[in-house]
Amino acid sequence: MMDGNALRSSERRGRPLRAVLGLAALGHDPAVCLFLDGVLVAAVEEERLNRQRRTEAFPHRAIAFVLAKGGIAFRDLDAIAYYWDDRGMLPAVVGRTLAHLPEHPGGMLRLLGDRLGSYWGPTVLRERLAAHCDGDFKALPPIHCIAHHEAHLAAAWLSAPFEPDAALILDGRGEYAATSVYRINPASGGRGSASLLEDYAFPNSLGVFFGALTQHLGYRALSDEYKVMGLASYGAPDAAMQQRMAQFLALYPDGRYRLSLRYLHPERCSGSPLSWLNAAGKALFPGRFQDENGLTDEARALAYATQERLEVAMTGLVRRLVQRTGARRLVLAGGVTMNACAIGRLRASGLVEQVYVPLAPADSGACIGAALALLRRDGAAQLSREGLDNPYQGPSYSEQQIEQVLQHARWSYRRAEDPAVEAARELAAGRIIGWFDGRMEFGERALGARSILGDPRDAATRDRINALVKRRESYRPFAPSILEEDAPEYFEITRSRRMSEIVRVKDVARERAPAVVHVDGTARPQTVPRDVPVASFRRLIEAFKELTGVPLVVNTSFNVRDEPIVCSPEDALRCYAASGLERLYIGPYVVSKGVET
Repeated sequence: MMDGNALRSSERRGRPLRAVLGLAALGHDPAVCLFLDGVLVAAVEEERLNRQRRTEAFPHRAIAFVLAKGGIAFRDLDAIAYYWDDRGMLPAVVGRTLAHLPEHPGGMLRLLGDRLGSYWGPTVLRERLAAHCDGDFKALPPIHCIAHHEAHLAAAWLSAPFEPDAALILDGRGEYAATSVYRINPASGGRGSASLLEDYAFPNSLGVFFGALTQHLGYRALSDEYKVMGLASYGAPDAAMQQRMAQFLALYPDGRYRLSLRYLHPERCSGSPLSWLNAAGKALFPGRFQDENGLTDEARALAYATQERLEVAMTGLVRRLVQRTGARRLVLAGGVTMNACAIGRLRASGLVEQVYVPLAPADSGACIGAALALLRRDGAAQLSREGLDNPYQGPSYSEQQIEQVLQHARWSYRRAEDPAVEAARELAAGRIIGWFDGRMEFGERALGARSILGDPRDAATRDRINALVKRRESYRPFAPSILEEDAPEYFEITRSRRMSEIVRVKDVARERAPAVVHVDGTARPQTVPRDVPVASFRRLIEAFKELTGVPLVVNTSFNVRDEPIVCSPEDALRCYAASGLERLYIGPYVVSKGVET
């Protein structure tokens, strides 16, 4: 659907869309992508450019970057695909919100008022975008509003390395839906069709469930859920906690779920920093979660029960889907599918033969999905899956640009004969290094372009990085990046190129790479294939294997706590200076601490 800005038919008639901007904005995780002739050429999150973690700023910088990368001007765009459609979905928003009215009259009426206010979102969007054409609204390209779950669906379905026959979208909320279940009907030529089987309306949401308890534990909803996932491994089953959890999130034998609204402030459950749990909700989960020694056993028990409940709920939904459709090839998207433990458990369940989560499955990646949905709707015969699974879509910097920054900063640096081999030697000697090379990753994971690396053979590496570099909670694990052909020897996985799932480790990993093994005997690996775009990162791991016999390294994102992953050489130098990193490899250069004399 559109927001009233109709296609310029006199210019477009008979001509397919060539330049399409995908846009996620006016909410959390703003991001932008650009497609030219059906090919993804660039994608970036605004936070990487404005350096504000979890920014909600309009992505002006991101728009400027992708256009520059594509070599086009804003006025050259054929269309903008926006990842939200409040106006087109308004009848469903009103109807499904009012359906919850008997459960929580006051909260649902306040929620409805908030939803009706978002009707003006497209007008605000046009005002923000007009800044890119000197305020000339007539020069704006057509803006197409794509339903949020349709954008998530397209991102997963159209980028999958196989032909899926079902999709599950799980997030906090779209315009009204929080969970959507689809059957996908393949067809010749790859066109196919998707039909909605059922959905669950916000606030009956697994994202709200997990976010509310994340917040109750003292973290930030829509931001720190991954911390709860990591903490859960330190907990254990607790019968009383399980009973309380069942009151909050009911799970039925047929796979359905229902979140009890009697424990919530429904109007807050979509980004408010105020407590999502009401007084009854807080009383349902009493306890002291922090003391003078840090997190308590009660916190670990609540985290365990929260994670376990989510995993069982997701598995139940997939079992229900399989029973109804016989599906064997499943794609998933939405913020909830960032939960790598749940994805790993789903794959291990054997309910389906193939499982796929797309690049950046949360809201930032929906900018790609919105563009894909529009291109498919437009009948883009040239639409290609090539590159849609490639996370290296952000800015890159030339040798000259990097050296100019180094000279200006007066750092002690030199050109390395072979950065990958030198870095491998440093890791083998026990040093922790910063690694900056090629185009920045799009999405939450550092995958060898903007990474902090360490020696996996020493369990103390994990604590050193946590304490000296990342300055984050000591319980959180680090991921391994491993040569893909060696992955089955170390982990219960053959391919996981974007760290999208947590899997069991094998004995050889415990023995030879203890720094990447979590307390529960799991890891979140990145398998690095021979044709990975960051070729120097692959060569680094190969060199480390030659030196040590171990085909993997510790890999975590190049940033310190509460900052975005570094993007530019300046960002990398600031992070290097402010952290306990012992060396920085940036392009062809090696940087040491201290200034030139």
